[in-house]
Amino acid sequence: MKRIFLAAATIILSASMSFAQEQQPELSPKVRPMFGQVAKTDAEQKADEKFLTSCDKSFESRTEASNFFMERGWEFMNEGQVDTAMYRFNLAWLLNPDNFNTYWAFGVAEYNRGNVSDAIGMFDRALKYQPNNSLLLSDVGSAYLQQYIADKKKKNLKQAAALLDRSLKADPNNAFAMSNLAQVHFHNKKYAEAWDYLHRGRDLNIMSLDYNFLTELMTRMPDPKGMFRLETEAPAPAN
Repeated sequence: MKRIFLAAATIILSASMSFAQEQQPELSPKVRPMFGQVAKTDAEQKADEKFLTSCDKSFESRTEASNFFMERGWEFMNEGQVDTAMYRFNLAWLLNPDNFNTYWAFGVAEYNRGNVSDAIGMFDRALKYQPNNSLLLSDVGSAYLQQYIADKKKKNLKQAAALLDRSLKADPNNAFAMSNLAQVHFHNKKYAEAWDYLHRGRDLNIMSLDYNFLTELMTRMPDPKGMFRLETEAPAPAN
């Protein structure tokens, strides 16, 4: 479940981006990446030490403990409990700051909150550990795509295309990279290429299909394969 969610996150979450971008209340450092990167009080430092000591007694290594809290975090994230998930991710990061999955998870959470720029920063941290991870590259590419949709800056669309191309070079069967490349071509007004990537992605993994984008693409160009079409005709009257 975790790996599916990681791959599909940018597809699933994009539908709620406009809602997430509304003004949010100030978040506690406990539910911000790396505890908000703020100095901790003496009491908080002692609590951290107690937590780490407890984990040292309960797990064979801090790496194992970090992975345990990552799994719990993804369970909460899949249930839509972003703040609860983020706290678990922070505990995983505290146990092992070199666990690249924590930065990936921070990025997904920030993306979910509508903080695309912050999400990209977290994804970039993860890429330093795994520069050729296809799923990670497709998530970063999707984030840049969303950034372009928000600000219409061509540099973000070009960066999205470059990252998604890298993703497919790392794994030619990454359906989510194909789905996002379909959107890149769409914004470049290359609708035939957009349909090609959309179908290739769908054939590999139906979960990669973004139905909102599909509808938008159909308004610009009919599906060359005839698989999808707009229902513009009124239903026939009943006898």
